Amino acid sequence: MRRTQQQWLTLFQAQNNSDLKVKDFCLEQGISTSSFYKHKTILINGSDIIEPSPFSQVQLIDPNTIIIPHVIALNVGKVKVTLDGKTDIRWLASLVEQLS
Repeated sequence: MRRTQQQWLTLFQAQNNSDLKVKDFCLEQGISTSSFYKHKTILINGSDIIEPSPFSQVQLIDPNTIIIPHVIALNVGKVKVTLDGKTDIRWLASLVEQLS
């Protein structure tokens, strides 16, 4: 399979972000390690460094599959905290972490 420069750059980034060794990553992706290193040398280590695309892949989620509670109630000892469904999830996670 012939890959574009952008596809190779995406593969290099994916391998770098994974916990897999190059050999295992290549096996999983169905590419030879020699091709991986050859293209990496040309694209990354070569004189012409190619910048990755500024665009990200986006996966759309069907909004009908997301369940958002209308009310979130936390009971900690004698304290009861009630939040509406619009509460920022990061703030809620931080609160729960601080309470634990």
